[in-house]
Amino acid sequence: MASDFKALVSIDNITNDTLSYSENFRYAFVIHYLSIYALVLIIVGTVGNLLTISVLFRRNLRRFVTVRYLIAASICDIISLYGWNLNSFYKFNISRFNGNIEDLSLIHCRLISFMTFAALQLSSWCLTAVSLDRALSLFWLQWKQTFGRLRYTKYYIIFLTFICIALNSHVLFLNGYRKSSGTIVCYSTRSNPSYIYPQWERVHLVLYNLCPFTIMCICNTYIICVTVRSSRSQVVLGPYKNYRKGLEKYRQFTALLIIVFVSTTQRSYRFMIQILLNSIQFTSHGINFFLYCFSASSFRHELCEMLQELLHNCRCIRCWCFKTNRKNYPIRRYDRTDKNGSPLERQRMNHS
Repeated sequence: MASDFKALVSIDNITNDTLSYSENFRYAFVIHYLSIYALVLIIVGTVGNLLTISVLFRRNLRRFVTVRYLIAASICDIISLYGWNLNSFYKFNISRFNGNIEDLSLIHCRLISFMTFAALQLSSWCLTAVSLDRALSLFWLQWKQTFGRLRYTKYYIIFLTFICIALNSHVLFLNGYRKSSGTIVCYSTRSNPSYIYPQWERVHLVLYNLCPFTIMCICNTYIICVTVRSSRSQVVLGPYKNYRKGLEKYRQFTALLIIVFVSTTQRSYRFMIQILLNSIQFTSHGINFFLYCFSASSFRHELCEMLQELLHNCRCIRCWCFKTNRKNYPIRRYDRTDKNGSPLERQRMNHS
């Protein structure tokens, strides 16, 4: 009986080990491809946000207050992609021991954590400023002529940037420490292991999600109500071409705001959940270019014009290079033949 019991225990252990290995393999498979997705998101997000900045800087769009905030938000989105999102790819594809980029040195630890916290918060508050500006321009008709002028926008962006940098500046000086063995411990201090997680993470949650979400929800709800009311009034008053054109532009910005607004086994499972949540979080910062293309016809129009101008300039450069090479390229002519009947080569420069 004892031998049979030992055999059953051995079989159970083998079965449990097999199941544990199978689960670990599935988690590792998902983690690997999510980390590859993080790299793809960095590339696509960087190119997309650079295109967004280029389009929004064009003359027809940069004269809008909203566009200035969206440019600042796109810059912040690029910066945020090279923090925790890049670490996901490094940790599971480059590092031998699944180490973080922040663990390389104190400079990496403090700079990456500060850069990510500040960029994410500033991006969120720039989008909040867009919604707030649109709502105030509807609620108070004098807003655009007083405090909502285009020239004041840069001061509001500078103010928001200063606030986000000041709130997260402690991370540059206090985050992380070096052990006596030389290893780096990030997201904690010697006296407070919970310095970043969960203490500052909770503050970041309020600054990055809760407050902007509440303000944007209120503003966008108000914008939708006013837009619907204006549409009904337009039906009653009759068609006016200029009014309809302005209303259409306002609807495009409203749609754009709403679309942007609405964007061991246990250890392996924790890693998988962590990288999955990071992928979902940073996707919203990497696909704004496609959202703008989908929601705003003025953005698509300026993008097409920019690409056409770029193609035209490339053709001009190509023609110029071709003419230059043709002018300086020695042309060989065969005017005579030698006594064996083979052509004699004579070179001259074509100066035509």
